[in-house]
Amino acid sequence: MFSHLPQLDAIDRRLVEQYLNIYCRETGCVDPRIEAAAFDAMPIRLEQPHWKNAGLMPFMVRLDGTDARLAGAFTHFSSMGYHRIAPCVWIDRDDGQWSHLNDAAQLSDLIATELAAKSTDPTSKTQDCMTRLQSLMRNSIAKVRRFHDSGEMPSRSRFMASEQGLRFGHVFHVTSKASEGFSDEDLANYAPELGASFKLFYFAVASDLLDTRGVGRKTMPVDSAALEFAADLLVDGEYRLLPCHPWQAKYLLAQPDIQKLLKAGEMVALGPQGETAWPTSSVRTVWLPRQNLFLKLSLNIRITNFIRNNPDEHVKRALDASQALGLLPLDRTQNDAFYILPEIGSQTIKVKDGGLRAASSVIYRQAMTQEEAEDIHVVAALLEESADGDMPLHAVLRQAAGNREVDQSLIEMWWRRYLDVTLMPLVRLFFDYGISLEAHLQNTMVGFADGWPARGYARDMEGTSISRERFPFLDRVASDSPALYGDEEAWHRFQYYVLVNHVGHVVACLGRLGICSEDALWKEASKQLAALHIPLVNALLDQPTLPAKANMLSSFHQHGEAPAWIFINNPLKNQNANEYL
Repeated sequence: MFSHLPQLDAIDRRLVEQYLNIYCRETGCVDPRIEAAAFDAMPIRLEQPHWKNAGLMPFMVRLDGTDARLAGAFTHFSSMGYHRIAPCVWIDRDDGQWSHLNDAAQLSDLIATELAAKSTDPTSKTQDCMTRLQSLMRNSIAKVRRFHDSGEMPSRSRFMASEQGLRFGHVFHVTSKASEGFSDEDLANYAPELGASFKLFYFAVASDLLDTRGVGRKTMPVDSAALEFAADLLVDGEYRLLPCHPWQAKYLLAQPDIQKLLKAGEMVALGPQGETAWPTSSVRTVWLPRQNLFLKLSLNIRITNFIRNNPDEHVKRALDASQALGLLPLDRTQNDAFYILPEIGSQTIKVKDGGLRAASSVIYRQAMTQEEAEDIHVVAALLEESADGDMPLHAVLRQAAGNREVDQSLIEMWWRRYLDVTLMPLVRLFFDYGISLEAHLQNTMVGFADGWPARGYARDMEGTSISRERFPFLDRVASDSPALYGDEEAWHRFQYYVLVNHVGHVVACLGRLGICSEDALWKEASKQLAALHIPLVNALLDQPTLPAKANMLSSFHQHGEAPAWIFINNPLKNQNANEYL
């Protein structure tokens, strides 16, 4: 259909779609579809009969701050804003002369300029914000291209192929793959998107210099090979081992305070030791399959909006949340349908400098067995659409279908099973105990049996929010714990991370298959939620909006640690939920 027109290449089309959808969501452009007659550009109007015959939907997005316009056609329209665009996009830069958009960088630069034009900040700050966002978005584009041009991936487990499969990343983040600090060589050595694996760097640290906190334990697990290598140092308990990302080890070894500790013999650099570690989708967290362990390591690298080290507050929140979860009946956190992978402890160097503590800190997390992992997908990777439009979800559904067709009834049945092992346990956990897990797409994993959702997994307790009003064991949590929130804020966070970021995106991706409508899937979710007969949930089904992070606006204004929020239409509303009450 578009062969006679200049087209964006597959990667640029995917990125232009991503940036366009983000811009529309965060500026309130809920539905940019227009009638064909609204186009004033003859080259575009000439395409309208072809689009109409193919069922495509023309759109136009106005960027009022710069008086620019974007136009093209949707091949799929999503109630969650995850629209798919055709590969031909036109741009008008305030002169009425429409031209073809050639690449994603044109749009990323224009968006940054548009945000600057609308900014009320002082001119100097606005200019800095615009330049910074343009740089980060171009950085992200370059990384996406690098990851797609990497060629054949090394041999690895099915689980790790899922973990390392995010080459585009968060579809509602304009700097989804931006990073600063890794050289090209570092990317080859450490980037999960390139199939990296490596040995951890170990330090032997004087026992009185190592700050260890355990959840139900006093010591942390240690790699047996590393223990054997350092046996002479460890024999009398004078030293203990601290694992470190190899890139971070180089960073620490260059710090003057670390050099002093090394010279004083309070730390000993042992080098790479132990089993091969596999970096996961978060880059700094690694999987040690033989030890059934994840390690959330520190990296003084900026990835998307943040330096990815482990500040004391983050560590305390993660461990306090894990400790709180340990107070619950075990069958609520670890059962056949739903399993929480808690943090089991942390280690860092015991120094006054908070920055150095954050840079040397590691959080230990329980993992699943290697055998169990083979049937588990990270949800974000399951839903990541490739440049050519395919996604692992397709293969999972085909497996579930067996010899039958993947039709609407099958998808609806699959969806019910999916909700049973993800949304429903998470809702009950909040209502019964006031614990809201940050169960977004990257923190949630699902185990499958013959393509059918069999068990949900939640990980990374650092983002957990515990309602002071609902948690029944409040006297056993420190009153100043950063894991404690007011009930309204904890519920607010649940609505975004679980409903918008997670459930909403799964619905949108199932809708992109063109077999089952998003409304039908939201109706099923509404039915299951209504059947809980929980007043808080009933109110949710009737509220007009849901909260969403404004990642683009936060990136522009450099508010990563205190993100801006917007509100989007609540697709659970008007799904006839009352008939199930």
